[in-house]
Amino acid sequence: MNLKKIIIISFAAVLAVVSTGCVEREIVINKAIQDIPDVTIKEDIEIDWEQVMEDCEALLSGDEYPYGCYLDFAVHDDENTTEIIWPVKNECPVEEMPEYAAAYAKAFNDAVAVQDFSVKLSEDDYYGGYWDEHDMDVQVYYEKDIMEPEKYYVNQIVPAGSNDPIIINPNIEE
Repeated sequence: MNLKKIIIISFAAVLAVVSTGCVEREIVINKAIQDIPDVTIKEDIEIDWEQVMEDCEALLSGDEYPYGCYLDFAVHDDENTTEIIWPVKNECPVEEMPEYAAAYAKAFNDAVAVQDFSVKLSEDDYYGGYWDEHDMDVQVYYEKDIMEPEKYYVNQIVPAGSNDPIIINPNIEE
C-alpha cells in the first residue's frame, strides 16, 4: 500500500509540474526582460557621425527629394557650429531650396537623437533639440556653383535655439 501511495503522489506531482509550465514560463520572462533596450539618458555620448550620415541619406531619399545630389556636413565643436551642405541638381526650382534645407536640418537632428535620447526630435515647425545647442550653417546650391559661394541660394547661419526660418539668400547674384 505504501508503494501504491508513493507512486500516486509522485505521478500527481509530476502531472502538476508539467501542466503548470512553471519552468518554461520563467525562462520566457527572463528572455523578454533581457531583450528590452536600455533607453536611459547617458552623459558624454560620442555620436557616430558616419551613422548620422547614413541615416540622413536614408531619410532624404531620391523619391521625396528628387533634386538632391549628395549630402555633406561638418561638425565644428570648437565653434559650436555644424555645417549642413546639400548641392542640388541644376534644374531644382529655387523656391524648393529652403524646403530641402529644413528637411536636412530635421533629418540631421533626428539621426543624432537616435543615438542620444536627450535630443528632442524635430517637429513641423521645429528643427529639433540638436539645433537648440548648436548654430546651423546651412548651404543649398546648384551643383554647378560648388566653387562659387556667392551663388548659393541658401547660405545662412541659424543661431542655436532661434529656430529661424531658412530663406533664399537675398544677396544672390544671378
